[in-house]
Amino acid sequence: MKTILTLLSLIPALAFAWQPTKPVTVIFPNAPAAGNEISFRIVASIVERQTDIKFINEHRPGADGNIAMNHFVKVPTDGYTIAVPACQSSWVTSPIWYPTVAKYNATEFEAVANIARSPLAFWAHTGSNINTPQDLVAAIQNKQRPLVFAIGGAGHKLAVEYLTMHLKVPNGDRVETVAYKGPAQALLDVMGGHVEFGVTPVTVGWPYVKAGKLKIIGIANEQPLKGLENVPLMKNVVPGLSIHGCWNLVLPPNTPKEIQSWYREQFVPAIRSAEAAEKFAANMMFISPGEHSPEGVQASMTRLRQVWQPVAGKITPSD
Repeated sequence: MKTILTLLSLIPALAFAWQPTKPVTVIFPNAPAAGNEISFRIVASIVERQTDIKFINEHRPGADGNIAMNHFVKVPTDGYTIAVPACQSSWVTSPIWYPTVAKYNATEFEAVANIARSPLAFWAHTGSNINTPQDLVAAIQNKQRPLVFAIGGAGHKLAVEYLTMHLKVPNGDRVETVAYKGPAQALLDVMGGHVEFGVTPVTVGWPYVKAGKLKIIGIANEQPLKGLENVPLMKNVVPGLSIHGCWNLVLPPNTPKEIQSWYREQFVPAIRSAEAAEKFAANMMFISPGEHSPEGVQASMTRLRQVWQPVAGKITPSD
């Protein structure tokens, strides 16, 4: 009996080998109001309510996320600092576009799960005469005027470059991209009339469309997005133009297993919950259950590299 009681007394300690006892810092590699912050806050609110742990945002924009991730790779592996980098920026383009700037290898992050995805969308100022993907393609091919796109990340630039490559338009030939510290900041300039076009995840721009401040041209997705079934797909005029914003929750390299386990046990159920599903749908996001494990994230990022690194290799960030 004494032995049984001793074993029972150990169960709480074994079940909760590690858990936070103070607020956790969340590093976002961009300015506020980007897709990674929107998606994280949806699931973090659930985790906070269930665990009484608080998450504190820390934005470190610059060099397409590399400033933040260079810092993140050096933080203590004590579980009190996590990050939510964008898939394309950290895993795909950084080693190609920023080989001397990026001081980390994204494959060495301890992945918890992919939080959510949102297809990229092509936007226009409400005063633009471009309304559809066909209009946009015609404007590029006619070469009547320069077309400038505000972007907030590497994936956004890849979408524009894929478009121009398909149309056989040389880099910089009347089609330019202007990089901002985040997608929300890029769209502010589109809405303000300083830049005619923008490319960001749907989740960032759709609220502005509903408010009448922005116009959507098309979505870079394989199928219509629920709730936006009447919005054209870019792939119908540019085959293969399907690219998402996606955001992985990661811990620093070599974080202890018990810390990794706590984050998976708390966040994966939150990501898969009915409450999160409702909020994801309202924000034009969706989840990928196959990416809710370290192995799933790594496999997904490997596939992403195979598809988009050949495109990234044909351009430079200043093109």
